[in-house]
Amino acid sequence: MNFEELLETRDVRKTTKVRLPYGYFYKRLIDGKYSNFVEFHDEVADAITFSSSVKAEHKALDDIHQKQQLHYTPNEGDDGIYAIAVEVGNYITIGQMLNENPSMVAQNNYINSVLRDLFDVTAELHAHDIFHLCYAPSNILVRKNDGSVRLLCHGSFYTHIDPETLYEGAESFVAPEVFNGQPVDARSDVFSLGRFIEWIYQSSGLPFELRNIVKKAVAENPEDRYPSIEALRKAVNTARKIRRTGIIGASALAIALCVVGLFFYMLPSTEPIEFVKPVDEPIPDDLFEDNMDEYLGIGADADSATIAAVIASQKSGLDSISVDERKMRTYNAKAEAIFRKQFTKAAEVIISRVYNTESMNGEQTVFASKTKQMTEDLAKKQEELSKMTNLSFDRTQAIASEIIENITRKKMEAMDKDYIGLKPRKEEKNPASQTDNSSSSYDVTRPATSTTPSSTSSKPASSKQSIYDKNRDKYGIDPYDPVDPDNHKIK
Repeated sequence: MNFEELLETRDVRKTTKVRLPYGYFYKRLIDGKYSNFVEFHDEVADAITFSSSVKAEHKALDDIHQKQQLHYTPNEGDDGIYAIAVEVGNYITIGQMLNENPSMVAQNNYINSVLRDLFDVTAELHAHDIFHLCYAPSNILVRKNDGSVRLLCHGSFYTHIDPETLYEGAESFVAPEVFNGQPVDARSDVFSLGRFIEWIYQSSGLPFELRNIVKKAVAENPEDRYPSIEALRKAVNTARKIRRTGIIGASALAIALCVVGLFFYMLPSTEPIEFVKPVDEPIPDDLFEDNMDEYLGIGADADSATIAAVIASQKSGLDSISVDERKMRTYNAKAEAIFRKQFTKAAEVIISRVYNTESMNGEQTVFASKTKQMTEDLAKKQEELSKMTNLSFDRTQAIASEIIENITRKKMEAMDKDYIGLKPRKEEKNPASQTDNSSSSYDVTRPATSTTPSSTSSKPASSKQSIYDKNRDKYGIDPYDPVDPDNHKIK
C-alpha cells in the first residue's frame, strides 16, 4: 500500500456512519474539509409532518445559546427534508467514547462535569418548553478532544412519530408516558436523566448517596418524580455535599485520634518490670540428644525456660495431629476468594485491550500480536497471584480459565449488542447486476440503510440524484459517495 492509498483508507474510516435515533450521523469530505451531516431514517422522514417539525425545531434552536446545544441547517430536496448539516466539530456519541476509552469515567470530576452540562442545557431547553425525552448514550454527543457534552435533536418536536420506531434500542431511557401517548413535560426528562445516571455509574457502582435520588427520579408515576430538573440537580448536589462533609469529619477524627495516641505513647512507662522465673519441673533427659543445642539453635548458656519453650515449639511443629483441617479449609477458601477477586480485576483490564471495537476491526497481524501478549500477561498474573495466595498451580489455573472465559464471552456479547456501525448490504439477485459493473460496485460500497416495507415510503433513486445535481456547487464532490454522478473512483 502506497502513501496515497493509506490516506484514502484513513479518509474512508473517518466517514463511518453512527446510528442515532433520528438518523445516521457521519462526516463528508468537501473541499478538503470534513462536514457533519445527519441523514434521517426513511421511516422517520416519511412521516407527513416531519419536514415541518424539523423546520420548527431549527427555528426554535435559534434562541438557545448554550454551548452544549448543536445547531444545524436543513437540507431539503424534492421529497422534503432528507438530512441536516450540523455545525463543525469532531463529535461521537458518549456510548461510543466510553466503549473505546472506559477510563474516562475515572478521570477527576469527569462524571460531575457531564451531569453539570446536561443539567445546564436541559434547564435552558425547559425554559423554552423544549424536552429532549431521550438521554440514551446513543443520543448524547460529546466532543472527542475533551469529552464535553452536546445535544442535537429533541423528542418533543417529533411526538407524532411512533416512539417504538423512533427510540428503538433505547426504550429503557424513555419515560413510560411517551409510549402511552400522554403529554410530556419536565418530569419526562427527569426520568430519562435518572436512567442515564444509572448507566454512567454501572461500571463503578451507583454511590450510596445517589440511590434514593435515582429511585425517585425513575418512578413509573410522573407525580412521584422530581417536579423539575432544578429539583433533581439540587438533590444531587446536596447529597454530594453531605458525603464530602462526612469524609472531612472522619479524616479530622482520625487525625485527632492519631495525635492523642502519639501523646500517650510518648509518656514514660510506669509499669513494673517482671522477671522471668525458671520452670518448676526439670526437662527430662530423654528429650536431649547429642548436639541438641546446635539443632535447636540455642546457646549453651540458655536457661531452662528458653529450652522448654523451644522444645515445645518443635514438638508442636512436628505433630501432624495439631493441624486443624477446618481452619485449613477456611484458609484455602479465603485464599481462593482473594485470588478470584484480584485476578478478575486484572483480567478485565488485560482482555479489554484486545476485545474492543478498535482491535477487532484492525489488522489481523496486530490483533494476533495483541492476543499473544494478552495470553502472556494473563499467565504472568496467574503465577504472581498463585504465589501470593499460596495456592496450587492447578487450582489457580482452573479458576483463571473460568474467569477468562466469562469475561471474554461478556465482551463479545457487549460488542455484538452495542454494534453501531453499518454492515454491508447483500447484493440483490438481479441479472442486470452481473453485467453492469457500476451497479455491482454501488451495491458493495454503499452502506445499507433501513427501509420500510410499504411501497409509499420508498424513494426513487432519481430523486436523490437530482438533489446532488442541484447542490453540487454547494457541497462539492464526495469521492466516496456512490450516488454522485462524477464519482470517478467508483466508476
